[in-house]
Amino acid sequence: MRTRTFAAYMVFLSVSSAHAQQSQTESSARSQVTTPIFGIDDAAFVGSARASKLIGSKVYTGDTSIGQIEDILVTLDHATVTAAILSVGGFLGIGDKLVAVPVNRIRVGPEARFITDLTKEQLANAPVFDFAKLR
Repeated sequence: MRTRTFAAYMVFLSVSSAHAQQSQTESSARSQVTTPIFGIDDAAFVGSARASKLIGSKVYTGDTSIGQIEDILVTLDHATVTAAILSVGGFLGIGDKLVAVPVNRIRVGPEARFITDLTKEQLANAPVFDFAKLR
């Protein structure tokens, strides 16, 4: 008796699972057809990165970490990235300062590391960035 009950239960589960998959497939087929926005396609995403993934990344000169990306500035009128705000100096976040670095001074090097030709001294002598300067 137990075997029959178990077998009936298993058949019930497999039929209900198949029905649920069929219903999901039918609802997907009825979903709205999408139309891409001009200028946005897979090719546009190839060289792109999410700002949220850049923030917190270390920036290197050679093998030495000289700072960390704290924020990204975007020119609203032209929809371009203006600068990366780096946290430099200090130790474990104490005594550091924020410095704006033009994005053309930072590039992605081997092993997907952000590298720059700027030195630790250049960044230490750069003016402190003040977020109050923004609109």
